[in-house]
Amino acid sequence: MRRLILILLLLCIPAAAYANPVMLPSSGLLAFCIVVFWALVVEAGVVTLLLMFKGLVPLRFFMAFGLSNFAVFAFLFCPLLSLEKIPLGILELLVVGVDGAFIKLIARADGMQGDDYVSLSWSYALVTSLAGNAVSYFVGATMSSPSAHQSWWL
Repeated sequence: MRRLILILLLLCIPAAAYANPVMLPSSGLLAFCIVVFWALVVEAGVVTLLLMFKGLVPLRFFMAFGLSNFAVFAFLFCPLLSLEKIPLGILELLVVGVDGAFIKLIARADGMQGDDYVSLSWSYALVTSLAGNAVSYFVGATMSSPSAHQSWWL
């Protein structure tokens, strides 16, 4: 029951963040950094929420996966994207695979496992990575659109 309440509270955080009326232009380095930061935070949050059912310690996993996710973005995704030799779809699948491997690796660490830890399969790690990356892509696309200050469903 405590986990359900925690999950519901964590899901309400974006509603409070959306109430901030700050509007930034969709171009520029500052806007790019803000979009990337929140897309990575949302991705790490979604992955952590999905893995709470496997008995991982949420805060530790969130921090570790957030750092690994940033490393994948900064040192793998951005350099390969700037080469413009790999199609974006293939690059996204590569990132999903690398993130899935990091999820599996981080979950194996003793400090990340709670008392009721259940071992992760590769398929669960990859599906979780896919879900996190899909939400991250959606957040990035929504926040960087010209009408980012408007609701996406209107």
